Amino acid sequence: MAKAHILVTDDDEFTRDMLEGALASRYTVTTAAHGREALSLSRRQPFDLVLLDVEMPELDGYATCQELKAHGPTADWPVIFLSGRVTLDERLKGYEVGATDYLTKPFDVSELLTKIELAVAQRERSRYLSHEIEEAQNSVLAAANLYGEMGVVFEMQRQLTKCQNFADICRVFFDALSNLGLEGCLRLSGREGVLSRTASSECSALENSILDHIEHKGRQTIDALGEHTCIRHPNVTMLIRNLPMTPDHSVHSADDIDRMGRLRDNVALMAEGIVTYLQALNAHQAQQHVVRTTDIIRITRETLVDLVAQQHANRMQMEHILRNMTAEVEQSFIHLGLSATQEDQLTSTLQRHVAEVTALFSQVDEIETHLAQLVRKLER
Repeated sequence: MAKAHILVTDDDEFTRDMLEGALASRYTVTTAAHGREALSLSRRQPFDLVLLDVEMPELDGYATCQELKAHGPTADWPVIFLSGRVTLDERLKGYEVGATDYLTKPFDVSELLTKIELAVAQRERSRYLSHEIEEAQNSVLAAANLYGEMGVVFEMQRQLTKCQNFADICRVFFDALSNLGLEGCLRLSGREGVLSRTASSECSALENSILDHIEHKGRQTIDALGEHTCIRHPNVTMLIRNLPMTPDHSVHSADDIDRMGRLRDNVALMAEGIVTYLQALNAHQAQQHVVRTTDIIRITRETLVDLVAQQHANRMQMEHILRNMTAEVEQSFIHLGLSATQEDQLTSTLQRHVAEVTALFSQVDEIETHLAQLVRKLER
């Protein structure tokens, strides 16, 4: 195990040499003659503990300690003050600037070694605990993010069940996509035709051309398209912006890459959910179409039946009128005093017109026959 590295800072050369000699067997020791040199050294290399004299020119021990504690990389270094000042106020100053301990001169070397050992060990324990806490927090955050992302997917699936058309599906999808911090394009095709949209508007010509390119792959796929992810299903095409399939490790952190992987999985689940719902929606719309067609056929059949019946009734009524008219005309011959020739002419004229009307009845018969055939077809 590597030795702990101690920075000894004192403006008295004898004290520095004495401390270096006392510590060298257990620790790696670096010395500094004043506070500014100590700060300069601290920016260039890490230390496990700093021994600080309080009374130093230009920058005393308290100010040096404050600088160390204010700088992130050095903030957790334990600092032990060595001072000839013994008052409580002096000790409080050391406490206020973040010191770990305070030894008054002259000090016992064995006591100093014990305090250094304890301070270094305490720092190691603190660092270990901090790492464990950070790992636990990261795990909690990752779990929260995971469940949060899955919650977005589940909510989208729930909202899909309320959708009645393509526009509703697009709205639900883009709401979910926004909640995942993503954006992109969606194209749906089916009984309603084709709808290509972004979250805010219809797709631009360029966006449509990209969706066309994805569709021309002609198979179900999830693939990279530059720095974007494209998803192709029957009737569903997606382009998700800035979600690379193979993120650059030199650009993205491990956490970012892990999250991108989860996002791709979640978007793929969303796409599959839309595909499934589209199938159900298309089946429902097809069923509604059948119901509407059946209703139209029923109404048409009933109308044709009524029309055939009305045609037959009209024919019977017309035949009755013609018979009555012929009988009345023939009866009137007695009172008109017509000659036989005139009666024959009038009768011939009347019979000719009756024959023409009767000929129309044959046409009506043909129409009735066609209507009856149509009714029988509609009843199948």
